[in-house]
Amino acid sequence: MLQRLITRLGITLGVAVLLAATAAVPVNAQTPEGTVIHNVATVSFTDANSNAYATVSASVDVTVGFVAGLDVIASAATVGPASPSANDTLFFPVNNIGNGIDSVTISQVISVAGIITVTGYRVGATTYASLAALNTALAGSGIAQGASITVKVVYSVTAGTGGLSTVYTLTATSRRNSSVSDNDATTVTPNLTAAVAVTPDGGQNVQRLPSNGTNYTFTFTVTNNATGPDGFDLLASHPGTAITIVSVNGTAGDSARILALASGASQSIAVVYSIGNVAAGTVDTLVLKARSLASPATSDNGFADMSVVRPSLTIVKVAFRDDKTTPVGAGTVVPGEFIQYRITVTNAGSAVATTVQVTDALPPELTFSSTTADAAGWTLSNVGNNVTGDLSGNLAIAASRFFWVRASVN
Repeated sequence: MLQRLITRLGITLGVAVLLAATAAVPVNAQTPEGTVIHNVATVSFTDANSNAYATVSASVDVTVGFVAGLDVIASAATVGPASPSANDTLFFPVNNIGNGIDSVTISQVISVAGIITVTGYRVGATTYASLAALNTALAGSGIAQGASITVKVVYSVTAGTGGLSTVYTLTATSRRNSSVSDNDATTVTPNLTAAVAVTPDGGQNVQRLPSNGTNYTFTFTVTNNATGPDGFDLLASHPGTAITIVSVNGTAGDSARILALASGASQSIAVVYSIGNVAAGTVDTLVLKARSLASPATSDNGFADMSVVRPSLTIVKVAFRDDKTTPVGAGTVVPGEFIQYRITVTNAGSAVATTVQVTDALPPELTFSSTTADAAGWTLSNVGNNVTGDLSGNLAIAASRFFWVRASVN
């Protein structure tokens, strides 16, 4: 699941996100009864920044073909307790979305130490002083299919940590299949009062392709809310792995200094950054921290939510009779019969796909006959039994296109 990472005061946060080969048949020989005709099609593509992606394949056979699951949900993405405070509580429902009774082991990660201290774990009416005690109790507690438990994490906030951020991540792991787990996280940011404001404070969900040489710019505003002039150190940072800082306010690197802002005055600060070649859905947060030169203990963070988008193509190949209507399905075909293969590509990703190319190498049990496009935009060609389909323009998010390949059974 997608998880949002929110950071205050330039502290790096790490959020762990867990939850028969067929014998060759001579060309033109009659295919024996019962032979499985195995056909594979592949598609290659790039995105608008010319990032190349791994080819995707689909196959179809003309004759015909105990899961554990957990879903951990944080009750709040962010919380802002007082500093200091005691006996605050985070809620994590743990749902059994598998297909049988299961039990779980709970683990946790606190990204930045010293901001919160966990004092106990509560399930139902019982509070456990440690994770070990909690897991001992949970070992004998089966969760029925479709049922859930709620783990309440009781914690205290350290004095003097207003404005600092830490991410609490709770992970539940199946005891029946330890390779299956899920997690969710809550960002804990104790309240801060400061004389400088950096905006915006999140809410953008800026979507970016991997840069591949293209830099992006985000503009923050720094406002001096003090009663006199002041200057500020600026530091850009990010808690995740997607962002690389290029420059701050025209200065290469992740830091810069602006001087002599009058009381009530503001200045726009451009942060130039790039996005790495990371997976679609990767979330990171671009953070700009402004620290008073007159009072270094006074500072504020602005941040912008970033998520990485990519095209992601799926390909489906279905065999029909020559009428293009009746699926071959589990049926058989005979020598001399024509098969119509419909090859469909769909952009199931979060960005448009470009330079989409489908290749279909028909097996030796078939002889290529013709191709038909669903609509304009396809350039279809073949060399012998090797069919290529190039789609012009972009394949939009959630869009699908297809073409037909007609072949006869040898």
